[in-house]
Amino acid sequence: MSNSRGVVEEVIVTARRRNESLSEVPLSVQALGAEALEQKQVTSDADLQVAVPGLTIRQTQGNNSLTYSIRGQSADTFSGSPSAVVSYLNEVPLTIQGASTFYDLESIQVLKGPQGTLFGRNTTGGAVLFSTAKPSAETEASLKLKAGNYDLLEVEGMVNLPISDQLRVRLAANSISKDGYIENVNTGEDHGDIGRDSARLTVSFMPNDQLDNTLVYGYSRSDGTNTGATYVYSIYTAEDEAKYNRDLNTSSEFIAGSVEEQRKLGYYKTQHPFGADHIGEDEVLVNTTTFALNEDVQIKNILGYTAGDTDSEQPALGAEYPTFATRNLATGKVGNEVKVESYSNELQLSGTAMDGNLDYITGIYLQQQRTDTLWPQTYFDGAVNATNNFRIETDTTAFYAQGSYRFSPVLRATAGLRFTEEDVSIEQLAQSDYRGVDGFAQKQDETFREPSWLLGLEYSISDSLFAYANARGSFRSGGFNGSAPPVNAGATGGGNKFEQETVEDIELGLKYEGNIGAMPARMNVAIYNMWIEDVQRIEFPDPPGDVASIAVTANIPEMEVRGIEFDASISPLANLDLGIAATYTDAEFTDGETELFGTEYQYGPVANTPENTLSVYAHSTVYRDGQGGEVALRAEVYNQSSMYFSNASDSLTPDTELPSYTLVNLRASWDQVLGSQFSAALFGKNVTDEEYFVGGMPLGASLGHNAAVVGEPATYGVELSYRF
Repeated sequence: MSNSRGVVEEVIVTARRRNESLSEVPLSVQALGAEALEQKQVTSDADLQVAVPGLTIRQTQGNNSLTYSIRGQSADTFSGSPSAVVSYLNEVPLTIQGASTFYDLESIQVLKGPQGTLFGRNTTGGAVLFSTAKPSAETEASLKLKAGNYDLLEVEGMVNLPISDQLRVRLAANSISKDGYIENVNTGEDHGDIGRDSARLTVSFMPNDQLDNTLVYGYSRSDGTNTGATYVYSIYTAEDEAKYNRDLNTSSEFIAGSVEEQRKLGYYKTQHPFGADHIGEDEVLVNTTTFALNEDVQIKNILGYTAGDTDSEQPALGAEYPTFATRNLATGKVGNEVKVESYSNELQLSGTAMDGNLDYITGIYLQQQRTDTLWPQTYFDGAVNATNNFRIETDTTAFYAQGSYRFSPVLRATAGLRFTEEDVSIEQLAQSDYRGVDGFAQKQDETFREPSWLLGLEYSISDSLFAYANARGSFRSGGFNGSAPPVNAGATGGGNKFEQETVEDIELGLKYEGNIGAMPARMNVAIYNMWIEDVQRIEFPDPPGDVASIAVTANIPEMEVRGIEFDASISPLANLDLGIAATYTDAEFTDGETELFGTEYQYGPVANTPENTLSVYAHSTVYRDGQGGEVALRAEVYNQSSMYFSNASDSLTPDTELPSYTLVNLRASWDQVLGSQFSAALFGKNVTDEEYFVGGMPLGASLGHNAAVVGEPATYGVELSYRF
């Protein structure tokens, strides 16, 4: 946190699409630079949750079914709802369909709360910004090897070449393999295997002082197995059926893998009868061109292409009797297939005016995205087979402008507005059960239009203390749920349509960066209140007739989220850094009633939102010498309170509360061993071998039982690296 002179190091972020000091950005932001990512052992999506309290990386169908959740805002699996927390790579929204490997990154920034004016219409919960390392003016290279338990072997390399003063090239690659940690006692297969190869090429061209063009191309291929929601967590009893007017013949009558049997097996064994293969490819291309018209005005164009192609068999509900599987036993089709392709272009004009008192940015954003989905399903050992096969296309056009005006050296006001029009269509494809069937729409189309806005005040109380207040409004566009019947009606009428969701919030923040006595310190606190209307949530109602249960997306009338976010760090000694981050989130459906197929549903509590999260760390440099290198020790503890994995746990889907848990991570490093270019480290994650859950599938009311996703057990290993 501090340098050797005991001064707080400045952290630069791009939360408002320009470089600013973290201590003076009027937003709740947590930023992790390259060094912090290494120290905190952030190498994949799941690691971010420990590093950034308040960000929940929810797993529904396992380790390759991930959803980011911030301040109670997320997207339910099978809902078709756009994510409320959008991840970006170099300012281009990503379409990654599985877990990622983080390598050669410059920083990760997590923006909390609605970001609709500058980062699009759907970021009602927040945004996660990944920035890749840029080519430098130095010829350099590095090689890193990592080995550990579960036969972990990871190789990472980087080469940076300044071809000339105008042209620079950087190539980075990563390859990782690791055995799974869940044993399938039926098939003998391990679930959670990782096999992933990734590479990224970056080329920067700067022909003069005005023009800068950077091209980034990345490719990743995964070949492993899913963990799945394979821990049978609870069953739907006869009493539940009577209470909620269901007729499922109860789990206890025909599901062999009951809760009691699962508990005998333990957390890391399952009896799913089928496979769990996951194969995926992801591509991303970003071309960023910046042209300075003069010292005060610049034009920036961001061209993006992202694509993902996955074939994944998700072992959901790990009972010996296959109540649900991602395969169609009648047709022989195995595994979910999802193909996503997105093109985007953003043209910006930004600069300063009015004697430097006004900072502004304005632009136009265009995006076309197409997603082809094939979902084969079997229920109750083949008694019911179904296949959803559909294409969703989304065309987005947005105009935005935002400006900050400094009235005095200590007072500044910000206003922003974005107008978005989004056209969403769905088409039934060849393998759909609804294809060519009378009474079902073959193609549907809806257009959604809504503004996003921001009003804010910023006040510099002193050189070290900064306060802000924001009021914001944003929205999440509506659309179609591809797993629901293609009927031109909403969920209440048994159709596949759902309306847009709107969010308004107020956030007050206080930031301190300076010294307490001789001790460098940093502190951030944010208090917020959010009001959400027409909340997009999934449900699995029991439709009329003898058909399988279906997933529909309902618009729940009202929800409110309020909370406090706090993080602080201090260096009481020159060689010791201490830090803490904590969040309190109070989320509730203030009006959670809706009706599906004539049945009243009551939503609550809010799923995937732990009330409390806490992270504390201590980092000590125990030895530092120019001839011998630097030896450091780090300990980090993360705690999360209990969390529900169903939004109807108080009513329709009881027994879906996951218990609290605590994780301990340790790392010991020796940089520049004996003054050489070698570095070494010992690492451990979850060193106490805590058994815990990271999400679940709430299918009790439709299939008779709920299943949870177990978190990763203790992992440890050694890391060796060399810089050329």
